[in-house]
Amino acid sequence: MADEPGRGTDAERDIDTGIHSREIEREVSVAEVMNKAVIIMDINSDIPAIAREMVSRDAGSVIITENGKAMGIITERDFVKGIVTEDRKPGEVKASEILSTPLITVKPETSVIKTSEIMLKANIKRLPVLENGTIIGVVSNTDILMVTPGLSTILKDLIDMNREALLSTPSVEEITEEFITGICESCFYHSADLKLVDGMYLCENCRQEEGENYE
Repeated sequence: MADEPGRGTDAERDIDTGIHSREIEREVSVAEVMNKAVIIMDINSDIPAIAREMVSRDAGSVIITENGKAMGIITERDFVKGIVTEDRKPGEVKASEILSTPLITVKPETSVIKTSEIMLKANIKRLPVLENGTIIGVVSNTDILMVTPGLSTILKDLIDMNREALLSTPSVEEITEEFITGICESCFYHSADLKLVDGMYLCENCRQEEGENYE
């Protein structure tokens, strides 16, 4: 079957998509599209207070901290999964019970293409942006698509190319080479560099004490 006039061949479209992808990756970083108005609340905050803050600020997520350290993130999806579907009363649920942890984060200079790939693999819509151990923003899939509308075509291609892999549940280390932030399960200190080792999230010091250098 002949190609339709004006549409070009599959090869030409693949080349165009590849060029567009490289241009976006080179020119647009997460820092340029992220939302800097990050909502941060303590892990002891009650769920109704967290929900009210999200509604009042028209936000889709809240970063949860303990003693000033980022522990995880709560999104609308977490409310649905942890409260609504379980038919629980919000006032009786602790933030620690529904937050997503450990945090998968990206650097400010991470490209929107790389960020989109992480979102696809992890099946998440928002990623905190971490700089020098501090969360400076949150980027969502909507933020990316609003400034790079052509990326929707690239995302579709990524999904089609990786459909089988995306249908499986990846481990954290398969999701991203970026930072994993949370509490080390050995020393119980906060770390912005956790890695999954033998089923436990360990900081760099504890990984070295285990006799392995995973860097």
